[in-house]
Amino acid sequence: MQKHAFITSTGTNIGKTFLTKILIKRAIELNLKVNALKPIISGFNINNLNETDTGIILESLNASLNDIDKISPWRFKDPLSPDIAAENERKYINFQDLLRFCKNNINNTNYDLTLIEGVGGTMVPINDKYTIMDLITDLNIPIILTIGSYLGSISHTLNAYEILNKHNINVSSVVMMQSEINDVGCEATLNSLENYIKDSPIIYFKRNDLDYIKVDKILNNL
Repeated sequence: MQKHAFITSTGTNIGKTFLTKILIKRAIELNLKVNALKPIISGFNINNLNETDTGIILESLNASLNDIDKISPWRFKDPLSPDIAAENERKYINFQDLLRFCKNNINNTNYDLTLIEGVGGTMVPINDKYTIMDLITDLNIPIILTIGSYLGSISHTLNAYEILNKHNINVSSVVMMQSEINDVGCEATLNSLENYIKDSPIIYFKRNDLDYIKVDKILNNL
């Protein structure tokens, strides 16, 4: 059976790409045929490809530079929200084209698992009319909500989780990546969040934690 997931977050630099990377590598180890996308990326520099989200995904898939348009067709140099980054280059992200691109990949039966990594958080503007939440809603596939353990993450997480619930989105897992700055602690953050999040498992990774039991649980929840 094919599985799909959209990986979103409470903001930027939370750990979406690291999570995407470990899910890809584990799924490949399990002999699954994996497809992964980062349709929109801002702050992109081809001269620094290996350190970009797109480059990390390419490396994880054992893909080449020739596949870059298959991974990230909307690439912008300024590290800003997609609407502003596109406008700075006198471009415009057509939402229907973006949606069609994602759906075509989801419907590709050559893959056992398709992962789509979002940009920023759940409400990041794509253009002057649509946000990432519109894309999530229209794709209607399971969501992995990536969060941190920094001070303030609890409020950010509950806000994101509430809006996903209001749109009847299936949050298959909430995945916490231990924050480097203002870290409250994974256990303390987990204990607080579990008072409010009852319908989705919360899984956490401490820094440099590659517990494949946890990775398998995320994959199995899809």
